[in-house]
Amino acid sequence: MRGIWLGIALGSMVGLWADVPQLQARSAILMEASTGQVLFSHNADLPLPPASLTKMMTAILVLERCGLEEQVRASKRATLTNASSMHLQEGEQVRVRDLLYALMLRSANDAAVALAEHTAGSVEHFVQLMNEKARAIGATHTHFVNPHGLHHPRHYSTARDLALIACYAMENPQFRAIVSQRKVLISRSHNQQDRWMVNRAKFLEMYPWAEGIKTGYTRQAGFCFAGAASRNGRRLIAVVLNSPQREQDTIALMEYGFSQWQPIALGWAGQLIGKVPVKNGVQSAVEVRLVQHAVWVVPRREASQYQWVLAPAALQAPVPVGTAAGWVVLKRNGQPIRKVPLQTARAVAARPSSYAGIFWGGSFVLLAYALHRRYLGGKRAQPLRFDQKP
Repeated sequence: MRGIWLGIALGSMVGLWADVPQLQARSAILMEASTGQVLFSHNADLPLPPASLTKMMTAILVLERCGLEEQVRASKRATLTNASSMHLQEGEQVRVRDLLYALMLRSANDAAVALAEHTAGSVEHFVQLMNEKARAIGATHTHFVNPHGLHHPRHYSTARDLALIACYAMENPQFRAIVSQRKVLISRSHNQQDRWMVNRAKFLEMYPWAEGIKTGYTRQAGFCFAGAASRNGRRLIAVVLNSPQREQDTIALMEYGFSQWQPIALGWAGQLIGKVPVKNGVQSAVEVRLVQHAVWVVPRREASQYQWVLAPAALQAPVPVGTAAGWVVLKRNGQPIRKVPLQTARAVAARPSSYAGIFWGGSFVLLAYALHRRYLGGKRAQPLRFDQKP
Protein backbone atom coordinates (compact mmCIF):
# COMPACT_ATOMS: atom_id res chain seq x y z
CA MET A 1 0.00 0.00 0.00
CA ARG A 2 2.87 2.37 0.86
CA GLY A 3 4.41 1.78 -2.59
CA ILE A 4 1.08 2.53 -4.29
CA TRP A 5 0.66 5.81 -2.42
CA LEU A 6 4.29 6.72 -3.19
CA GLY A 7 3.69 6.11 -6.89
CA ILE A 8 0.52 8.22 -6.84
CA ALA A 9 2.28 11.03 -5.00
CA LEU A 10 5.22 11.05 -7.40
CA GLY A 11 2.91 10.91 -10.40
CA SER A 12 0.96 13.92 -9.19
CA MET A 13 4.10 15.90 -8.50
CA VAL A 14 5.83 15.23 -11.83
CA GLY A 15 3.50 17.70 -13.52
CA LEU A 16 4.48 20.36 -11.03
CA TRP A 17 8.17 19.69 -11.77
CA ALA A 18 7.87 19.67 -15.56
CA ASP A 19 9.30 23.20 -15.81
CA VAL A 20 12.36 24.65 -14.11
CA PRO A 21 12.01 23.76 -10.41
CA GLN A 22 11.26 26.38 -7.81
CA LEU A 23 13.46 25.73 -4.78
CA GLN A 24 13.85 27.09 -1.29
CA ALA A 25 17.57 26.32 -1.09
CA ARG A 26 19.94 29.25 -0.85
CA SER A 27 22.23 27.47 -3.30
CA ALA A 28 21.63 24.46 -5.53
CA ILE A 29 22.90 22.60 -8.57
CA LEU A 30 21.89 19.62 -10.71
CA MET A 31 24.64 17.81 -12.62
CA GLU A 32 24.68 14.96 -15.14
CA ALA A 33 27.20 12.57 -13.63
CA SER A 34 28.50 11.02 -16.88
CA THR A 35 29.29 14.33 -18.58
CA GLY A 36 29.57 16.87 -15.77
CA GLN A 37 26.95 19.03 -17.48
CA VAL A 38 25.08 21.47 -15.27
CA LEU A 39 21.35 21.12 -15.95
CA PHE A 40 20.23 23.61 -13.29
CA SER A 41 22.00 26.01 -10.97
CA HIS A 42 21.08 28.63 -8.41
CA ASN A 43 23.89 30.53 -6.68
CA ALA A 44 26.03 27.47 -7.45
CA ASP A 45 29.34 29.30 -6.89
CA LEU A 46 28.38 31.00 -3.63
CA PRO A 47 30.84 29.97 -0.86
CA LEU A 48 28.87 28.43 2.00
CA PRO A 49 29.53 26.13 4.95
CA PRO A 50 29.05 22.54 3.71
CA ALA A 51 28.39 20.94 7.13
CA SER A 52 28.60 17.14 6.94
CA LEU A 53 28.68 17.08 3.14
CA THR A 54 32.39 17.42 3.96
CA LYS A 55 32.33 13.72 4.81
CA MET A 56 32.04 12.75 1.13
CA MET A 57 35.64 13.85 0.71
CA THR A 58 36.67 12.15 3.95
CA ALA A 59 35.14 8.86 2.83
CA ILE A 60 36.64 8.82 -0.66
CA LEU A 61 40.13 9.59 0.64
CA VAL A 62 39.88 6.78 3.17
CA LEU A 63 38.63 4.34 0.53
CA GLU A 64 41.50 5.21 -1.79
CA ARG A 65 44.17 4.86 0.90
CA CYS A 66 42.98 2.18 3.33
CA GLY A 67 41.75 -1.39 3.30
CA LEU A 68 38.21 -1.96 4.54
CA GLU A 69 39.34 -4.64 7.01
CA GLU A 70 42.06 -2.52 8.64
CA GLN A 71 41.59 -2.00 12.37
CA VAL A 72 41.45 1.58 13.65
CA ARG A 73 42.24 2.41 17.28
CA ALA A 74 40.26 5.40 18.57
CA SER A 75 42.37 8.18 20.07
CA LYS A 76 41.39 10.47 22.91
CA ARG A 77 41.06 13.31 20.39
CA ALA A 78 38.54 11.27 18.38
CA THR A 79 36.44 10.47 21.47
CA LEU A 80 36.29 14.15 22.47
CA THR A 81 34.91 15.29 19.08
CA ASN A 82 31.54 17.02 19.36
CA ALA A 83 28.37 15.23 18.25
CA SER A 84 26.98 13.73 16.18
CA SER A 85 28.77 10.64 17.40
CA MET A 86 29.05 6.85 17.41
CA HIS A 87 30.27 7.19 21.02
CA LEU A 88 33.79 5.89 20.47
CA GLN A 89 35.81 5.11 23.58
CA GLU A 90 39.55 5.69 23.81
CA GLY A 91 41.40 2.59 22.69
CA GLU A 92 38.34 1.07 21.04
CA GLN A 93 39.11 -0.84 17.84
CA VAL A 94 36.79 -0.67 14.85
CA ARG A 95 37.30 -1.72 11.23
CA VAL A 96 37.60 0.95 8.55
CA ARG A 97 34.47 -0.49 6.91
CA ASP A 98 32.37 0.00 10.06
CA LEU A 99 33.72 3.47 10.72
CA LEU A 100 32.74 4.44 7.18
CA TYR A 101 29.19 3.26 7.83
CA ALA A 102 29.13 5.35 10.99
CA LEU A 103 30.59 8.31 9.08
CA MET A 104 28.18 8.28 6.14
CA LEU A 105 24.97 6.91 7.71
CA ARG A 106 24.94 8.30 11.26
CA SER A 107 27.27 11.18 10.30
CA ALA A 108 29.55 10.40 13.24
CA ASN A 109 32.14 13.14 13.74
CA ASP A 110 34.26 10.99 16.06
CA ALA A 111 34.48 8.41 13.27
CA ALA A 112 35.74 11.14 10.93
CA VAL A 113 38.59 12.03 13.28
CA ALA A 114 39.50 8.39 13.90
CA LEU A 115 39.61 7.68 10.16
CA ALA A 116 41.63 10.83 9.45
CA GLU A 117 44.25 9.94 12.05
CA HIS A 118 44.46 6.35 10.85
CA THR A 119 44.76 7.35 7.18
CA ALA A 120 47.23 10.22 7.40
CA GLY A 121 48.77 10.05 10.87
CA SER A 122 47.08 13.27 12.00
CA VAL A 123 43.96 15.29 11.34
CA GLU A 124 46.08 18.16 10.07
CA HIS A 125 47.83 16.06 7.45
CA PHE A 126 44.54 14.48 6.41
CA VAL A 127 43.00 17.92 5.89
CA GLN A 128 45.94 18.83 3.69
CA LEU A 129 45.18 15.73 1.59
CA MET A 130 41.52 16.75 1.43
CA ASN A 131 42.37 20.13 -0.04
CA GLU A 132 44.83 18.62 -2.51
CA LYS A 133 42.20 16.14 -3.66
CA ALA A 134 39.61 18.89 -4.02
CA ARG A 135 41.91 20.81 -6.35
CA ALA A 136 42.67 17.67 -8.35
CA ILE A 137 38.94 17.01 -8.85
CA GLY A 138 38.37 20.61 -9.93
CA ALA A 139 36.73 21.84 -6.74
CA THR A 140 38.83 24.98 -6.71
CA HIS A 141 36.50 27.11 -4.56
CA THR A 142 36.63 24.75 -1.60
CA HIS A 143 38.73 24.90 1.56
CA PHE A 144 38.55 22.26 4.27
CA VAL A 145 39.70 22.77 7.88
CA ASN A 146 38.45 19.50 9.36
CA PRO A 147 37.25 16.04 8.18
CA HIS A 148 33.71 16.26 9.60
CA GLY A 149 32.21 19.65 8.71
CA LEU A 150 31.66 21.19 12.13
CA HIS A 151 31.52 24.92 11.57
CA HIS A 152 34.67 26.94 11.10
CA PRO A 153 34.82 30.33 9.33
CA ARG A 154 37.53 29.08 6.94
CA HIS A 155 35.77 25.81 6.14
CA TYR A 156 33.66 26.38 3.02
CA SER A 157 32.65 25.04 -0.37
CA THR A 158 30.11 25.66 -3.12
CA ALA A 159 27.25 23.65 -4.55
CA ARG A 160 29.20 23.24 -7.79
CA ASP A 161 32.33 21.96 -6.04
CA LEU A 162 30.36 19.58 -3.84
CA ALA A 163 28.61 18.19 -6.94
CA LEU A 164 32.01 17.57 -8.53
CA ILE A 165 33.17 15.77 -5.39
CA ALA A 166 29.95 13.72 -5.35
CA CYS A 167 30.33 12.77 -9.02
CA TYR A 168 33.87 11.64 -8.38
CA ALA A 169 32.95 9.69 -5.25
CA MET A 170 30.01 7.90 -6.91
CA GLU A 171 32.39 6.37 -9.44
CA ASN A 172 33.78 4.27 -6.59
CA PRO A 173 31.68 1.09 -6.14
CA GLN A 174 32.58 0.79 -2.45
CA PHE A 175 31.43 4.35 -1.82
CA ARG A 176 28.15 3.69 -3.66
CA ALA A 177 27.53 0.55 -1.65
CA ILE A 178 28.02 2.39 1.65
CA VAL A 179 25.86 5.45 0.98
CA SER A 180 22.94 3.42 -0.41
CA GLN A 181 22.45 1.45 2.83
CA ARG A 182 19.52 2.41 5.03
CA LYS A 183 20.88 0.75 8.16
CA VAL A 184 23.83 -1.46 9.02
CA LEU A 185 24.82 -3.50 12.06
CA ILE A 186 28.53 -2.86 12.67
CA SER A 187 31.16 -4.68 14.72
CA ARG A 188 33.12 -2.90 17.45
CA SER A 189 35.20 -3.81 20.46
CA HIS A 190 33.28 -1.56 22.89
CA ASN A 191 29.70 -0.27 23.22
CA GLN A 192 28.06 -3.48 22.03
CA GLN A 193 24.67 -1.92 22.73
CA ASP A 194 25.33 0.80 20.11
CA ARG A 195 25.93 -1.05 16.84
CA TRP A 196 23.08 -0.03 14.53
CA MET A 197 24.01 2.74 12.11
CA VAL A 198 20.84 4.20 10.58
CA ASN A 199 20.98 6.42 7.50
CA ARG A 200 19.67 9.94 8.12
CA ALA A 201 18.92 10.48 4.42
CA LYS A 202 15.12 10.40 4.10
CA PHE A 203 15.68 10.82 0.36
CA LEU A 204 16.40 7.07 0.14
CA GLU A 205 12.85 6.33 1.28
CA MET A 206 11.14 9.20 -0.51
CA TYR A 207 12.49 8.68 -4.04
CA PRO A 208 12.43 5.27 -5.78
CA TRP A 209 15.61 5.88 -7.81
CA ALA A 210 17.67 7.30 -4.93
CA GLU A 211 21.24 6.07 -4.37
CA GLY A 212 22.30 8.33 -1.46
CA ILE A 213 24.43 10.36 -0.65
CA LYS A 214 24.81 12.60 2.42
CA THR A 215 22.87 14.86 4.76
CA GLY A 216 24.37 17.84 6.56
CA TYR A 217 23.32 20.32 9.20
CA THR A 218 24.84 22.98 11.41
CA ARG A 219 23.18 26.12 12.66
CA GLN A 220 25.30 28.23 10.31
CA ALA A 221 24.92 25.94 7.27
CA GLY A 222 21.25 25.07 7.66
CA PHE A 223 19.90 21.84 6.22
CA CYS A 224 22.02 20.54 3.32
CA PHE A 225 21.98 17.50 1.11
CA ALA A 226 23.99 15.90 -1.69
CA GLY A 227 21.87 13.35 -3.54
CA ALA A 228 22.38 10.83 -6.32
CA ALA A 229 19.75 8.98 -8.33
CA SER A 230 19.94 6.60 -11.29
CA ARG A 231 17.18 6.01 -13.79
CA ASN A 232 17.23 4.41 -17.25
CA GLY A 233 21.01 4.26 -17.25
CA ARG A 234 21.52 7.89 -16.22
CA ARG A 235 22.86 9.18 -12.92
CA LEU A 236 22.09 12.68 -11.69
CA ILE A 237 23.81 14.49 -8.83
CA ALA A 238 21.97 17.22 -6.91
CA VAL A 239 23.31 19.45 -4.15
CA VAL A 240 21.12 21.79 -2.10
CA LEU A 241 22.59 24.04 0.59
CA ASN A 242 20.69 25.80 3.37
CA SER A 243 17.23 24.54 2.46
CA PRO A 244 14.28 24.14 4.86
CA GLN A 245 12.99 21.36 2.55
CA ARG A 246 16.14 19.66 1.33
CA GLU A 247 14.48 16.37 0.33
CA GLN A 248 11.69 18.05 -1.61
CA ASP A 249 14.18 20.35 -3.34
CA THR A 250 16.35 17.36 -4.26
CA ILE A 251 13.43 15.37 -5.67
CA ALA A 252 12.26 18.39 -7.67
CA LEU A 253 15.72 18.70 -9.22
CA MET A 254 15.90 15.00 -10.03
CA GLU A 255 12.50 14.93 -11.70
CA TYR A 256 13.37 17.99 -13.73
CA GLY A 257 16.60 16.38 -14.93
CA PHE A 258 15.06 13.03 -15.79
CA SER A 259 11.88 14.37 -17.42
CA GLN A 260 13.14 17.45 -19.25
CA TRP A 261 16.60 16.30 -20.41
CA GLN A 262 17.64 13.30 -22.48
CA PRO A 263 20.96 11.86 -23.64
CA ILE A 264 22.12 12.04 -27.25
CA ALA A 265 24.51 9.09 -27.22
CA LEU A 266 26.74 7.67 -29.95
CA GLY A 267 28.74 5.27 -27.78
CA TRP A 268 31.11 4.79 -24.86
CA ALA A 269 34.88 5.06 -24.60
CA GLY A 270 36.57 2.22 -26.48
CA GLN A 271 33.52 1.43 -28.62
CA LEU A 272 34.01 0.91 -32.39
CA ILE A 273 31.91 3.39 -34.32
CA GLY A 274 32.93 3.02 -37.99
CA LYS A 275 35.80 3.19 -40.46
CA VAL A 276 38.08 5.96 -41.70
CA PRO A 277 39.78 5.89 -45.16
CA VAL A 278 43.52 5.11 -45.33
CA LYS A 279 45.63 6.22 -48.29
CA ASN A 280 48.17 3.76 -49.74
CA GLY A 281 47.34 1.06 -47.19
CA VAL A 282 46.94 -2.67 -47.66
CA GLN A 283 43.40 -1.96 -46.52
CA SER A 284 41.51 1.04 -47.82
CA ALA A 285 39.96 1.84 -44.42
CA VAL A 286 40.54 1.17 -40.76
CA GLU A 287 38.12 0.75 -37.86
CA VAL A 288 38.14 3.57 -35.32
CA ARG A 289 37.02 3.75 -31.71
CA LEU A 290 35.97 6.45 -29.30
CA VAL A 291 38.62 7.78 -26.95
CA GLN A 292 35.95 9.20 -24.61
CA HIS A 293 32.23 8.74 -24.09
CA ALA A 294 30.28 10.26 -27.00
CA VAL A 295 27.22 11.26 -25.02
CA TRP A 296 25.62 14.59 -24.23
CA VAL A 297 22.36 15.50 -22.58
CA VAL A 298 20.07 18.04 -24.20
CA PRO A 299 16.67 19.55 -23.50
CA ARG A 300 14.12 16.92 -24.52
CA ARG A 301 12.08 19.36 -26.59
CA GLU A 302 15.17 20.26 -28.68
CA ALA A 303 16.60 16.74 -29.18
CA SER A 304 15.73 16.63 -32.92
CA GLN A 305 18.10 19.56 -33.54
CA TYR A 306 21.19 17.54 -32.53
CA GLN A 307 23.19 15.09 -34.63
CA TRP A 308 26.56 13.30 -34.35
CA VAL A 309 28.76 13.72 -37.45
CA LEU A 310 32.02 11.93 -38.33
CA ALA A 311 34.99 14.20 -39.10
CA PRO A 312 37.80 11.80 -40.11
CA ALA A 313 41.50 12.66 -40.24
CA ALA A 314 43.52 12.14 -43.45
CA LEU A 315 45.41 8.92 -42.74
CA GLN A 316 48.45 7.76 -44.73
CA ALA A 317 49.77 4.22 -44.31
CA PRO A 318 51.54 2.87 -42.39
CA VAL A 319 49.10 3.57 -39.55
CA PRO A 320 49.93 2.21 -36.07
CA VAL A 321 47.15 1.11 -33.74
CA GLY A 322 46.02 4.00 -31.51
CA THR A 323 46.70 6.69 -34.11
CA ALA A 324 44.58 9.84 -33.82
CA ALA A 325 41.90 9.43 -36.49
CA GLY A 326 39.75 12.53 -36.28
CA TRP A 327 36.61 13.32 -34.33
CA VAL A 328 32.94 12.73 -33.98
CA VAL A 329 31.23 16.08 -33.62
CA LEU A 330 27.86 16.78 -32.05
CA LYS A 331 26.13 19.55 -33.96
CA ARG A 332 23.02 21.55 -33.17
CA ASN A 333 21.40 22.88 -36.31
CA GLY A 334 24.76 22.51 -38.05
CA GLN A 335 26.78 24.28 -35.35
CA PRO A 336 29.38 22.24 -33.42
CA ILE A 337 28.59 21.76 -29.73
CA ARG A 338 30.99 19.03 -28.63
CA LYS A 339 33.65 16.84 -30.21
CA VAL A 340 35.08 13.52 -29.11
CA PRO A 341 38.46 12.23 -30.41
CA LEU A 342 38.84 8.98 -32.35
CA GLN A 343 41.77 6.59 -32.64
CA THR A 344 42.50 3.62 -34.85
CA ALA A 345 41.56 0.23 -33.41
CA ARG A 346 44.00 -1.68 -35.65
CA ALA A 347 47.25 -1.12 -37.54
CA VAL A 348 47.35 -0.76 -41.32
CA ALA A 349 50.56 -1.56 -43.22
CA ALA A 350 51.64 0.40 -46.29
CA ARG A 351 50.88 -1.05 -49.71
CA PRO A 352 54.01 -2.40 -51.52
CA SER A 353 55.46 0.10 -54.02
CA SER A 354 55.55 -0.91 -57.75
CA TYR A 355 57.15 0.21 -60.93
CA ALA A 356 55.41 0.16 -64.32
CA GLY A 357 56.87 -0.65 -67.45
CA ILE A 358 57.75 0.12 -71.04
CA PHE A 359 56.48 0.24 -74.64
CA TRP A 360 58.37 -1.97 -77.18
CA GLY A 361 57.60 -2.40 -80.93
CA GLY A 362 54.01 -1.10 -80.62
CA SER A 363 53.27 -3.67 -77.94
CA PHE A 364 52.65 -2.76 -74.35
CA VAL A 365 54.29 -4.94 -71.76
CA LEU A 366 53.79 -4.10 -68.09
CA LEU A 367 56.51 -5.49 -65.89
CA ALA A 368 55.93 -4.85 -62.21
CA TYR A 369 58.28 -6.17 -59.63
CA ALA A 370 58.03 -6.02 -55.90
CA LEU A 371 61.56 -5.03 -55.01
CA HIS A 372 61.13 -5.18 -51.26
CA ARG A 373 63.72 -7.19 -49.38
CA ARG A 374 62.51 -8.34 -46.03
CA TYR A 375 64.65 -9.90 -43.38
CA LEU A 376 63.04 -12.43 -41.06
CA GLY A 377 65.21 -14.29 -38.63
CA GLY A 378 68.31 -13.21 -40.50
CA LYS A 379 67.12 -14.68 -43.85
CA ARG A 380 66.22 -12.62 -46.89
CA ALA A 381 62.67 -13.18 -48.09
CA GLN A 382 62.00 -13.90 -51.78
CA PRO A 383 60.86 -10.77 -53.67
CA LEU A 384 57.17 -10.62 -54.48
CA ARG A 385 56.33 -10.63 -58.24
CA PHE A 386 53.34 -9.36 -60.14
CA ASP A 387 52.83 -10.06 -63.90
CA GLN A 388 50.19 -8.69 -66.26
CA LYS A 389 49.67 -9.73 -69.91
CA PRO A 390 49.52 -6.98 -72.55
